[in-house]
Amino acid sequence: MTQQPMLARNEIDPLLDQLIRQLDDEGRATQRAWFARIRRSLQHAQDEVMLAQPIIALSTSGAYGIQLSQEAQPLHTRIVEKAALVVSALDTPPVVRH
Repeated sequence: MTQQPMLARNEIDPLLDQLIRQLDDEGRATQRAWFARIRRSLQHAQDEVMLAQPIIALSTSGAYGIQLSQEAQPLHTRIVEKAALVVSALDTPPVVRH
């Protein structure tokens, strides 16, 4: 297992959990289920390839018709921003020390 999935979970999971609770409080079962599925996928990711699925799903939620309230939208935006940082870290080649 690489460190990237663990780092992604540390960055994204708390915010995703907060969004899921927000959606539950709002009674938005469909949206809550969508993000709960993404969270499970994130939690089970063991490498960069498996990490791609939840990050893509987060970024494309609107394309799948997931509508968020004005209260939930800023939190989703923060999550997508964190996911973008994770992706940029994946694109950064590791430092090789000799």
